[in-house]
Amino acid sequence: MTRLIHVLYQQRHIMRRPVVTIAILAIMILAPWSLSTSSLDDSEQSMANGRAANIVISELLVSPNNLVSNSSSGNMNVYNATDWNGDGDYGKYSDQFIEIWNSGDSTIEVSDWVLSTTSGSPPCQLAWNTNISANERIVVFRADSDLDLSYFDGETVTISDDSGNVVDTMTFPETDSFYGKSYVEDSSGNLVKVTPTPGWGPNDNATYTVAQNIVKCFKVSNTDSSRAFLLQGRVVTMESETSVINQGNVMVRDGKITGVWSSADQPPAGVDFSNVPIIETDGTIYPGLIDLHNHMHYNHIPLWDFNVHLNENQRSEEGGYTNRYQWGDNWDYGPSITWMKNNVQDRDRWDMASEQMKYAEVQLVAGGVTAVQGSPSSGTQAWDSILARNVELYNFGQDNVQTCAVCSWNENSYNSQAKLDDMADGDLEAWFIHLSEGVDSSSKQEFDDLYAKGLVKEQTMVIHGTGLDRSQFDKMAAVNADLIWSPLSNLLLYGDTTDVVEVDNAGVRISIAPDWGPSGSKSNLHELKTADLWNTESLNNHFSNYELAQMVTSNPAAATGWGNFVGQVKADLYADLVVIDTFHEDPYRNLIEAIDADIRLTVIQGKAVFGDVDIMQELQGDDWEYLNGMDFQKAVDITSMTEVDGSQTFQEIESGLAMAMRNEFEDIKANWADVDGMTDTEINTWLGTTFDGDYRDEVNHLKNLTLDPIYTTGDDRYFDVINRSSHANFHIDLGKLLYDNYYDIEMVNGDRVNVNVQLPDDTSNPGDNNNNGGGNTVLPGPDDNSGTDNTDNTDNTDNSGTNQEPNAPSGSNDDEFADESEAEENTKRQLMLILAVIVIGMMFALFIVSKTSGDELLESGEAVIEKMWDDENPEPDAEENVNDSAASVEEDSTSSETVDTSQSDETKQKVANAMKSAGLSAVRMFAKIDQTSDGFVSRRELRTAVSGILKGNVKMKDIDAMMTTFDTNADGVISLDEFLAEMEEKQSFIPKLPELAPPPKKK
Repeated sequence: MTRLIHVLYQQRHIMRRPVVTIAILAIMILAPWSLSTSSLDDSEQSMANGRAANIVISELLVSPNNLVSNSSSGNMNVYNATDWNGDGDYGKYSDQFIEIWNSGDSTIEVSDWVLSTTSGSPPCQLAWNTNISANERIVVFRADSDLDLSYFDGETVTISDDSGNVVDTMTFPETDSFYGKSYVEDSSGNLVKVTPTPGWGPNDNATYTVAQNIVKCFKVSNTDSSRAFLLQGRVVTMESETSVINQGNVMVRDGKITGVWSSADQPPAGVDFSNVPIIETDGTIYPGLIDLHNHMHYNHIPLWDFNVHLNENQRSEEGGYTNRYQWGDNWDYGPSITWMKNNVQDRDRWDMASEQMKYAEVQLVAGGVTAVQGSPSSGTQAWDSILARNVELYNFGQDNVQTCAVCSWNENSYNSQAKLDDMADGDLEAWFIHLSEGVDSSSKQEFDDLYAKGLVKEQTMVIHGTGLDRSQFDKMAAVNADLIWSPLSNLLLYGDTTDVVEVDNAGVRISIAPDWGPSGSKSNLHELKTADLWNTESLNNHFSNYELAQMVTSNPAAATGWGNFVGQVKADLYADLVVIDTFHEDPYRNLIEAIDADIRLTVIQGKAVFGDVDIMQELQGDDWEYLNGMDFQKAVDITSMTEVDGSQTFQEIESGLAMAMRNEFEDIKANWADVDGMTDTEINTWLGTTFDGDYRDEVNHLKNLTLDPIYTTGDDRYFDVINRSSHANFHIDLGKLLYDNYYDIEMVNGDRVNVNVQLPDDTSNPGDNNNNGGGNTVLPGPDDNSGTDNTDNTDNTDNSGTNQEPNAPSGSNDDEFADESEAEENTKRQLMLILAVIVIGMMFALFIVSKTSGDELLESGEAVIEKMWDDENPEPDAEENVNDSAASVEEDSTSSETVDTSQSDETKQKVANAMKSAGLSAVRMFAKIDQTSDGFVSRRELRTAVSGILKGNVKMKDIDAMMTTFDTNADGVISLDEFLAEMEEKQSFIPKLPELAPPPKKK
């Protein structure tokens, strides 16, 4: 996709002044015609546009002062920095802001309006239910939007309405802003630098030290799929236990489910089948699994292999810990867990916080999970719109979920009333709180203390509740509070788990969740097996298979207030789905017993993110990569060009984290800022004093651990740790997880052997809720095998000669079709006008070019586009636009000869190493770097690549050398031809395909 023509030259083509006359005449002729055919004659639309025009970008703070101390003078704020948003952080990463002003005289709702910039930050949507009163201002900070206002590049900041129409812009130049000064526009539209007034106007008689009317702006989701597709297979709707369609169809378009029906019935009326691929899954389609309790930033750490450090009389009856505050004092907790988390995320150490979160989310989607609670609240820009939904963040146009993991609710200073007010006014729909995690009296007392504060409400989501009794569950049921059950983690830490029978008997809704990697399952899919085993071995099958399935689908959706969005397979809900191979006649046992290889497809808001290779190829083209397990292969799509570091592949992320988990000396020396400039001896001394932990022996106790695998199948260490835990196996034999009940399954290339489930045919049910009464719509395809002639031979032509749409819904108005036809005709005319103006503009540009070199240009008979520029590069002077002499060619040749050959060879080798590490050819490497997909790589794209695909091989200091090496015609960008000319001979690409035959799947 080209952007702008930079240099255009011709041979033997003469451009003369009459072109200007022609252009002016054409515009004069076309302008009245355009106005007469304009479709903007609707008064309501004009009024709406008028109201929107009152919304303006009124102030930008690009360079807030940083908090700098001067130790000699004792001054802790040398530059009078202001924490404008009051979050405790100073400087551009937090306090840059965009102010938006309603200059009109009536309130305007700006919910879901989009703010965007030109320097590369992903756009964001203003929070749901955001209204700006007349003459009121709202403020969006970088800390709440991730919008970077670039001092070095300059910006155009744009606000667009929820239909994508640009409402207002403000532009500031590069390297121009002053510290501590905002940009505003004067009455003539000129930029003026002023003292910041975030949230109040320059004429308001008020002075504030913090911003007023702060509004959050959430990243525009990248999970929406613009493609439509039809999934066929057994459909388990989770609307009721009997709501199962054996020969089912699920239509997905624009991220939502538009129809669910049986092949025995006609599709619902109005379902659009245009350009729809049909995917015969040979599987069972469920709602996506929802995980309501996790600690995602720990889920690269393998299951903790520990010994209970307490005396026998301090342990639980089973031999485990008695509450959550004990196991953190185990001397091995730091080396095995805390350090492995902190060092990976620390910017001065491995600096892989976003990579770790992406890895953890791949673990989830590989298990069919489409939403998860327990994500970090900061640093979300690289992962919150990729892969799984994050429950506490912005979803479905709302952000009404909070988590209290360690929030000091039991201290006197905790503001309980503020929390109760949020619950009462609807600002808080779900409040997740760790409560009573343990089996002793102190754990039980926690609930009573929370209840006494009045904080056990309908919105309260009790995580664990391990030590509670029936009387306390009754109190939860009385207010419709929910409980989240993590059986494996409870057993591994305490030897017992929540009395879920009494929870159920009290009438409290239960959801299942895995807790975290160090003591839980990798996803709900696997936690479900522990729950099923506990139900069978310890609870005498108290819960039915359907009830267990509810605990990972419809129950968590309802608990979070998401029942109208996800949790069922139903028309008008979002397309969060998981498809599992059909190997069991009971659809709920099919879910409970499913393991990694059985997951055929995971879809989040209509986008296929994980699944079998054949389906991912059909839905995602080549936008995926292999994710292989033990004797099976899958595909995952983890990249996104709209996200920070969105070009990182899973292979890059996995290899980086595996390196970090090893904690090898040379890697630490090369990557940690803490040891920069130290000798080897000094580094070893520092490691010994920093990581001796509770041992206090000045010995480095950093561990070399294996990165927790994505799949449970084949993770021998996982099962070994579980089987060797005596307290975890006190009540039931957890060895049955592998050897008897679930994972010890004979498979070939990921398919279960000797499985042939024959499902009975559905009976026709025109009144079924999934069918919505049927209709005359037929599936796309060359043949209709129903045996019924559905051809409509009725003459639909009226006396006026207007054709009526066949099978139009009853009550439709012919005038609507006439209006649509007229609107289409007007649109065509407008497009023709735009095309004419573009052509005229290009002709005028050629005329200007011709004046710089006389009446004749060069001697070829063709127009040649020599290069294009990226938005960041300034337009060259006119005299540089034409390469019209041999001198210019000679100059280019001389310039290329001045390149330092040794530096060029070294640069090429670094890039070659990156290609080899990533397993990419030169063409594919260029495509990864070229994030705008315009065929050219700019300096900014190189900077992004150094933090992503080139990371570890090419550094920021190498960017100049890369431009010199590859930009051979010195036009400021690197073309594909220039890159291939230098790198094609150096590629050592060998496709990293698995040594397996693809599983034979039917599409």
